[in-house]
Amino acid sequence: MREMFVGFYFFLLFYIAFYGIQIYWLVFLYMRKRDNPHRRPEETQIRPMVTVQLPVYNEKAVVVRLMQAVARFDWPTDKLEIQVLDDSDDVTSSLIKQEAARLVKKGIRIKQIKRTNRHGFKAGALQQGLASAKGEFIAVFDADNVPHPDFLRRLMPYLKDPSVGLVQARWGFLNRNQSLLCRAQALFLDAHFYVEQAARSRGDLPMNFNGTAGIWRREAIDQAGGWQFDTLTEDLDLSYRAQLAGYRFLFVDDVEVPTELPSSIRAFKTQQHRWARGAMETGLKLLPAIWRSQLPMRSKIASSFHLTQKSVAVALMLLSIMLVPALYFRIEGGAWKLLMIDLPIFLAGAGSMSIFYGLAYRRGSPAGNGWSKLILPLLTSLGIGLSVNNSLAIMGAVFGRRRHFVRTPKSGCREQDRTKLPAEYKVPFDHTVWVETMLAMYAVCAVGCAVDAGLAASVPFLLTFAFGYSYYSVVSIRELHG
Repeated sequence: MREMFVGFYFFLLFYIAFYGIQIYWLVFLYMRKRDNPHRRPEETQIRPMVTVQLPVYNEKAVVVRLMQAVARFDWPTDKLEIQVLDDSDDVTSSLIKQEAARLVKKGIRIKQIKRTNRHGFKAGALQQGLASAKGEFIAVFDADNVPHPDFLRRLMPYLKDPSVGLVQARWGFLNRNQSLLCRAQALFLDAHFYVEQAARSRGDLPMNFNGTAGIWRREAIDQAGGWQFDTLTEDLDLSYRAQLAGYRFLFVDDVEVPTELPSSIRAFKTQQHRWARGAMETGLKLLPAIWRSQLPMRSKIASSFHLTQKSVAVALMLLSIMLVPALYFRIEGGAWKLLMIDLPIFLAGAGSMSIFYGLAYRRGSPAGNGWSKLILPLLTSLGIGLSVNNSLAIMGAVFGRRRHFVRTPKSGCREQDRTKLPAEYKVPFDHTVWVETMLAMYAVCAVGCAVDAGLAASVPFLLTFAFGYSYYSVVSIRELHG
C-alpha cells in the first residue's frame, strides 16, 4: 500500500513537471522571437466590407459604451456593418434599441438582432448573425470591450494575406488596479498574451482566438464549419478547426483593446471553470483529428499540451490531499530525499510559471506599480487555489455532465471604481468554497507537521498551498456576507 501511495505521489509530481516543460518551451520561443514581431503590412486605400458582431446577454452596465466605441471606428461607414446580437431578457434590449436608433440617425449602419431563444448561447448568436452578415471580414467584441477608433485600420492590413484566417489583438484592462484579484488576473492574462500568444504566433504554432478583440476572415469561419456549440469554448473550438483547414493565425501585441476583468471571486471562478472545461471538451473533440492531420509534429505536440494543460488542476488537488502522509512517508528514508528529489521535481513545473509571469510583468505592468511586484510571487499560489474549481470542470468535461454556458457579468467599472454588479447579475454562491476551506486548514496543518519534523526548508513550498486555498476561501465567504 505504501509503495502504491509513493508511486502515485511521484506520478503527480512528474505530471506537473511534464506540463511545465511546455511553459519552458513557450518561454524559449518567446525569448528567441521577441525582437521579431509580425511586420505590419503597408496600408492601402482599399477598404473591404467589415461586419462587427457584438454578442450581448443582459449587459445593461456596458452595452451602450461598447456600441459608442464601435461607432467611432475610423472606417468608411458604407464599408462597416454593426450587428448587436441581443439575447437579453432584461432592460438591456431597450437600451440597445434606443442607442441603435440614435446611431442610425448619425449615419451608422447598426442593427439589433433579437433571438427568441438562446440556443447555442454566444456561438448560436454569432452563427445566426453570420446568416445576414455582408462583411468579407468579421470582427467580434464582447460587451465589456472598449476598442479604440483605429482598431480596424491597424489590424486589417494583416489580412491582405489570404492564408491569414484571424488577427488577434491584445487585451488591456480597465480595472487592473481595482483589487488584489484584478491585479492577479491582469498578470495571469498579460502572461497569456505577451508571452504565450506571441510565442505561438511568431513560432508558427497553433494559437487561439480569445473570443473577442479579433478579426476573422469570413471564408475561414465557413470553411471550418462555422460556429458550433458542443463545447463551452466556441472560440477555441473554431480556432483549431480553422487551422486544421489550413489557415494561419496572427497575434499583434501592439494593438490593445481595453476590457473589464471580473471583479468578484465568484465571477472569476465561473469564468475559469468555463475556460478549463471548454478547453478539455475541445481537446476530446479535436485531438484525434489533429493527430490524423498533416500538421507538423511540433504543432501536434503543442496542440496536445495546449488543449489539456488545465488537467494539471486535478494533479494539484490530489497532491494537496497527499501533503501530510507524503511528508512522513518520504522523511523516513531521510529528509534529504524530500528536499533533494521531491521538491526539485515540483519546482521544475512551478518554476516555469515564475519565469512565465516574470516576463509578463516586465512587459505588461505599469512602471512603478509596486502592487504588481508584490503579487508576482503569489501567482503560483493563486493558481493552486483554483485547483478544486478547475478539477470539477475537467471531470465534468471527461465524464460528460451537461452544463449551461454561464457568462461572466460585468459592472462597467474602471480602476479604483468600486461599482458593484446589479443584484440580478451576481453569480450564485459557489459551494466549492467549503472544500477550499478544508484544504486550506489541511495545508496549514501540513506546515505545522513540516516544522515539527525539522523540515523548515519545505515550509515555503507548503505555504503556497495554504495561501492559495485560504485566499479563495476567505474572499468567497466575505463576498457571501458582503
